[in-house]
Amino acid sequence: MFISDLIEPFDPRTREYLHEAVRSLPQEGPPRITIIKQAQGGVRADKRNVLGVLPASFNPPTVAHQALLREADKTVAFDEILLILDQQAMDKEYFGAPLEDRLLMLLVFFGGDPRISLGISNRGLFLDKVEALQHMYPRDTQIYFIVGYDTIVRVLDHRYYEDREEALRSLFSQAGFLVANRGDCGKAELTELFEREENRPFAAQVSTLTLSTDLAGISSSQVRRRLAEGKSIKDLIPPTLEEFLRKRRFYSRQGP
Repeated sequence: MFISDLIEPFDPRTREYLHEAVRSLPQEGPPRITIIKQAQGGVRADKRNVLGVLPASFNPPTVAHQALLREADKTVAFDEILLILDQQAMDKEYFGAPLEDRLLMLLVFFGGDPRISLGISNRGLFLDKVEALQHMYPRDTQIYFIVGYDTIVRVLDHRYYEDREEALRSLFSQAGFLVANRGDCGKAELTELFEREENRPFAAQVSTLTLSTDLAGISSSQVRRRLAEGKSIKDLIPPTLEEFLRKRRFYSRQGP
């Protein structure tokens, strides 16, 4: 049973439910994604489907995440969009809000969107996520990962794979990537990245998304830092989530 069948985001029992969902997701064993909130309608077994997937730390979610989904939806007509929070993100020390509180923030931010599902994954590698998704959705579902430039650089990094070429060939044969500019890195840098000989075989599976300069510069660390310093976070997160963060005092004593 999903949280949307049970209680509202602001009900005190919600956090207990989310804590249990995080605790019960096994870290060992095969890749697995637990769905916290299921989209209404969304992907169905009786038709060809398109699934958008945005994995991130959401620590906290920002208007940049919202803009990324909006731009992706202009490029590809999704039947469902799945936001995935990793139980343990790659290359990131665990800090900030606990996972159950990040899921709660996502419910506050995106819970009212009928096309958005929320989930938590026990794996950081995109190839592992694809394996889990293939078991969750109909076989002919077309999958697109929605990411920023910094994330696609990590996807291509040799250090995550014993056999990089085989792993990436498998990943890009099962999913496309919609990649947005991040900071000063945009379309030109993405083109150069996939013109490299080792990345060229996967270029056809990658499309560019363009965010405004202001949005491309927004980060969760910026929000955390401003909250810790007692500064305004107006225009970095929506008003509803800002009120929620301040009431719960999330990040009020956290560093960047």
